[in-house]
Amino acid sequence: MGQRRRGVAVHLPTTSKGSDVPTATATFRGSAKHNICMVSDFFYPNMGGVESHIYELSQCLIEKGHKVVVATHAYGNRTGIRYLTNGLKVYYLPLQVMYNQSTITTCLHSLPLLRCVFVRERISVVHAHSSFSAMAHDALFHAKTMGINTVFTDHSLFGFADVSSVLTNKLLTVTLCDTNHIVCVSYTSKENTVLRAGLNPEIVSVIPNAVEPTDFTPDPSQRQEDSITIVVVSRLVYRKGIDLLGGIIPKLCLKHPDLHFLIGGEGPKRIVLEEVREKYQLHDRVRLLGALEHKDVRGVLVQGHIFLNTSLTEAFCMAIVEGASCGLQVVSTRVGGIPEVLPEDLITLCEPNVRSLCEGLESVIARQRAGTVPSPASIHARVGTLYTWRNVAERTEKVYDKVVGQEVLPLDRRLFRLRSHCGPVAGAIFSFMAILDFLFLLLLQWLRPDSVMDVAMDATGPQGRWRRVLDCRKSITSKSAMTKDPAVGQTRL
Repeated sequence: MGQRRRGVAVHLPTTSKGSDVPTATATFRGSAKHNICMVSDFFYPNMGGVESHIYELSQCLIEKGHKVVVATHAYGNRTGIRYLTNGLKVYYLPLQVMYNQSTITTCLHSLPLLRCVFVRERISVVHAHSSFSAMAHDALFHAKTMGINTVFTDHSLFGFADVSSVLTNKLLTVTLCDTNHIVCVSYTSKENTVLRAGLNPEIVSVIPNAVEPTDFTPDPSQRQEDSITIVVVSRLVYRKGIDLLGGIIPKLCLKHPDLHFLIGGEGPKRIVLEEVREKYQLHDRVRLLGALEHKDVRGVLVQGHIFLNTSLTEAFCMAIVEGASCGLQVVSTRVGGIPEVLPEDLITLCEPNVRSLCEGLESVIARQRAGTVPSPASIHARVGTLYTWRNVAERTEKVYDKVVGQEVLPLDRRLFRLRSHCGPVAGAIFSFMAILDFLFLLLLQWLRPDSVMDVAMDATGPQGRWRRVLDCRKSITSKSAMTKDPAVGQTRL
């Protein structure tokens, strides 16, 4: 399946003082391109903002000539290696899921699998995504042990009071204390991450999410002109404010007989919406579409007049950008980084309570009936210039260029930073884990040295075969079309 390659310079950073340990870091001679591994528990076929962010960013980086692979856990029978558009290689690793698509973590059990990916693909940058992903934390931990440069993108906001936030923040402190660079999707998210993990703000950059405007175009002909439709596309979980939505629906439906709700998404809070619909007999006015594939989201959005977001916490919220790109009026809670996302005239911001959201929706409904709202085409044109994935890829590429030239801390300095940065208890515990991780890596390298592991065929990147195969097929097709005489259906001599 793999093959050996010549002309590859493999760098062997010192993992511990006085001990050179082979690592997976490798680059082509004279090439400025990077070998990037995106790691997260959240990827397709699961749907969400993190999943689409990883996919779209990977596609743009491939377009710019970088090699990109994705490592995630298996989803049902989707295991092993799969190829997506433009040769994007995805490793669906056999790791056990614990809760909400996040894997079980022991900081050690994932090392053999991730080491195999990093070595075979000659990864030079590990880019982990999402604080909720245990696999992302594991990948950063192992990459530092192997001497690979790391980048982390935080997509969420956390509090500081409840038990889960305290534990997650401590884990994030340990994970990010020697990560080369951190990316946040909004300035509010940056402030939150810096405070939670005790980071130097200079190593944290803000690169927002984006939307592909050609995938979310308006189509007013799909709307019902004799009624007003409010669209909600979200995971049906507590954090997305579904309890608020359950309080809004009966109040507004009682006041506005021509109002309909179209709700896409799945989750444990679906039962709240079903109970509301049953209690108030709103089966003909509240439609629950269940889980949506990404290709179907635009078809749902264009049926609405207003897009509603009731999130209780958000770092960026791509959903409101997608809704605005389809020409909908956006009503959202004023939480997290949402006020930074859209201009004031394209969004109505409300406090995260039923009363404020109802008032905001009624004001937009009144403007919709009076015909004083901008046309969907004009809204789409404005949103299309605000966020593009190519711009996100260019800014992320600059982060990679900066990171690759930085030093990866050897084991002794890494242990010192863990103890000094993470506190006496957590620092001692994770210093011990770092030593175990290093010893386990030495054992794996003794059992199966890096030098005997097959190098995977590059589907993307400077030596990528995917593009060359497509170009070859196009060339053959064009030549055959040119040599064939359309008049007689025979080949010219």
